[in-house]
Amino acid sequence: MLIKYFFIFSVVLIAGCGGGGGSSAVVKNPATYYETTEYNNQYGLSNIKASDIYLDGYSGSGVTVAVIDTGVDLDHPDLVANIASGGYDFIDNDADANPDGQGAFMSHGTHVAGIIAGVKNDVGMHGVAYSAKILALRAGDSDGSLFTSAIENSIDLAISQGAKVINASFGSSGIGTFTKDKWLSAHNNDIVSVHAAGNDSNTDPDYGAKLPADSGYEALENTLIAVVATDSSNTIASYSNQCGVAKNWCMAAPGSGIYSTVDTTDDNDIGGDGYATFNGTSMATPHVSGAVAVLRSKWPSKSASEVVTILYDTATDLGDAGIDVVYGRGLLNLDNAIYAQGALTVATASGGSHYLSDSGFSSSGVLGDALVQSIETAVYDKYKRDYYFNLNKVVLVPKSALMSTELKFEDTIQRGIQIDKSYQNLQVSFAQDKSVDKVFAFDDKTNITGLSDTYSLYADSHLSQIDHATVINVASTGNIKTSLGMVSGYTDKNKTHAINGVNTAVLVNSTDDFSFSAQLSHLNESETFLSNYFRGAYQTGIAKTNAVNLIVSSKLSNKVEFIAQYSKGRTKVNPLKDSVVSGVSTIDTKGYSMSVVANTDGGTLFATFKRPMKVTQGNMTLTSANGLNADDSISFINQDINLSPSASEENMTLGYLSDYNNSTFVLLLNHKNNTNHDVLAKSEQQIMLKMSYKF
Repeated sequence: MLIKYFFIFSVVLIAGCGGGGGSSAVVKNPATYYETTEYNNQYGLSNIKASDIYLDGYSGSGVTVAVIDTGVDLDHPDLVANIASGGYDFIDNDADANPDGQGAFMSHGTHVAGIIAGVKNDVGMHGVAYSAKILALRAGDSDGSLFTSAIENSIDLAISQGAKVINASFGSSGIGTFTKDKWLSAHNNDIVSVHAAGNDSNTDPDYGAKLPADSGYEALENTLIAVVATDSSNTIASYSNQCGVAKNWCMAAPGSGIYSTVDTTDDNDIGGDGYATFNGTSMATPHVSGAVAVLRSKWPSKSASEVVTILYDTATDLGDAGIDVVYGRGLLNLDNAIYAQGALTVATASGGSHYLSDSGFSSSGVLGDALVQSIETAVYDKYKRDYYFNLNKVVLVPKSALMSTELKFEDTIQRGIQIDKSYQNLQVSFAQDKSVDKVFAFDDKTNITGLSDTYSLYADSHLSQIDHATVINVASTGNIKTSLGMVSGYTDKNKTHAINGVNTAVLVNSTDDFSFSAQLSHLNESETFLSNYFRGAYQTGIAKTNAVNLIVSSKLSNKVEFIAQYSKGRTKVNPLKDSVVSGVSTIDTKGYSMSVVANTDGGTLFATFKRPMKVTQGNMTLTSANGLNADDSISFINQDINLSPSASEENMTLGYLSDYNNSTFVLLLNHKNNTNHDVLAKSEQQIMLKMSYKF
């Protein structure tokens, strides 16, 4: 039977094909670093969008591509470094797979090999998979005659040598059963075979490319790719056969005017430089083989059929919409094939997965910059391919408080209600949407009338994290006061994440000039911990916090008072089974403040130093995905995160308030370091002057 190569020889040569390289433009557009003269000499690379994948280091390393052809110039400067051991000449029956003898097809295999894996060395051109290896298998002579037995033996050797791709830039009008079975054997050994459609301008490809249409060989549809040729404008070449009956396993690639390597001893190499331009589906086919090598290098655990599916699904649609009889699945698009498809997901060790878009961290501030560290984790696309990103990209941190919001604050129009009733020596309080700290407090010494909680005298406590709270509190009267209360609310303003707890307190007025109070609180959070919300793949379970808040007040004189406050808590978090967060140690938190308040005839002058509450000790273990195992299962590693911020916020405020008749005057000077416990935060200096008048 007649077996033929699918290329059209051309004497069009490219002059000045020396190396190019980066320039100042590289910084602005890194992908152009790979769009060198060497890259641009082979326009097919641009048409299949290859430069972006090189930017990320994808170039076929570790993959062997078997080239069954007329032999390959094993010493060609653009190929020698990428020639795999184990090649064979089944025409002369020796280990020298170089072409033998002059002829029109002498350089056919060398040209094909260059398109697949020509070395990137700033000379001539380079291949699609310029780091892949070529297994040279000579099955035809320089006159274009191939031998069936040589093809069959070449397939066997490709299998035994571990090739992941077989390039078949040849075809025939028919194939015997034994040869068909060899291609089926390649399929059964997880090899992608890529076949030229032929150069006869027919509506169907030649026989080898439509083999899956034969009864008993339908499975080849999953791993055999038929390739038609397009020109530089991505239009099917006039000589190319169309996909036709093979449309479901057929795609297009550049095949006209393709510049690549030729045998350095070929008399047809008119330029004498080892490069020439050929046309044909034989030239289109190795573009696809190179693309397969790139994908199988990046994701070696993916099967041949999975890789083929990816190439089909990501191809650029040409001709009629969808799969058509001319272009089949469309034009090879390597850039699209490499990058993530569909919604990215985060995997958990329990076997679950969550959308990345639904996963992340919302910090309340006590964690500071602990979550803004560079921790890389794997995420997966619709084909379960691994990609990597840093967790700091999904962290939401609170914004720094602005004094502009303080301008709008008025005590008289605060939201919420509070009802106080006295029964003998007890006072019962019910409050809705009020500050929990103020409801549980025995007096207002820690708050300055006319200022919001942001600029109150003491640092935030665990109770101050509760929003939209409902509080019931029962307190005794006398020099030694006690109280017991319950609170239910939310850790967010949208009333999404519930929190509830109990609080007991004691106030001791040992003298008129000194008082001491202690609050003991137990809080339960259902989906958050310390008001931090970890969502999606990072969700946490119930968190229980035990906290103490101590306040000491001492008069330094009749009009000057010193107030100190100290909060400390300990939190235990229950991890969930279907979560990346696999363990959380006991978390310790602390915050404190010191204030001096002077009440003068004209108003109130105060100075405050605060260190707001933050985590002082605690670790979280993330069992994070970090890739794919050889069997395509997801691998995991444990990553520990120190939850203690690297810095402590320091807040110093000097304020003066004065009331006269119906007018209020407020002056605030504020200096803040390490806002939100972030070591990279810039120091802030703020000044506010507010005057209001009540009608």
